Amino acid sequence: MIASTAFSVIFLLVIVTKTSSMDLATAKKGLAKALYDAPHVDNQNSVPKITMSIYYGSLSSDSADLFKNQIRPILAKFQNFVNFDFVPFGNGDKKLFEGRWFFKCQNGPTECMKNKWQACSIHVLPSKLQLLANYLVCYMSSAVGMHSGYQCTRNMGLYDDYYGKIKKCFMNRQFSDSLMVQYSNRTQTVLPPSAQIPSIVINGVYNETEQDDAKNNLGNVLCKYIHPKVVGLC
Repeated sequence: MIASTAFSVIFLLVIVTKTSSMDLATAKKGLAKALYDAPHVDNQNSVPKITMSIYYGSLSSDSADLFKNQIRPILAKFQNFVNFDFVPFGNGDKKLFEGRWFFKCQNGPTECMKNKWQACSIHVLPSKLQLLANYLVCYMSSAVGMHSGYQCTRNMGLYDDYYGKIKKCFMNRQFSDSLMVQYSNRTQTVLPPSAQIPSIVINGVYNETEQDDAKNNLGNVLCKYIHPKVVGLC
């Protein structure tokens, strides 16, 4: 009788443990949306879209110049032909310590914080890509500094619908850390060690010889990949 009771208790403990493990795995699986490394292909007037991935850091002066001088001017012109894909991690690293992620950024903790805010912005606004692109251009071009995320939602009329959601994502450390881990993995997988920040990747392929052209005349680089050619675009 005692042996039977002991067996029943052990059996229940095994069931509970397995169920808890399954629940935890399910929760982790649904924690963060996977980010794409391969290009998304849509069609606009029978012209396949290309995907331009921008690997950058929030406090990198070269990244800010790229957003202000190249990305901002081409957004409206190329929006029907380009998927703008943003990867805000820059020259950084990550370390898992006692079950928690810690991040190190080239320009210090403030850059890590601002990268994470942008990661949450991308998570909240993925289905509104043009809106997201303009928001990130505002963020990277802002002189407000620490409060640029707040100020840009105000300036663009996004505060009521989106600011609270972005902030909630940012404050949830486990979730926002998972987003940063994904961006870190993408950066370290796609870019070679010699790559500079920012870097432009077209359709998932890094081309070292195009980096200077992309930083100085991004439209010309994009036009190389748009087929068939669109009259009046390039």
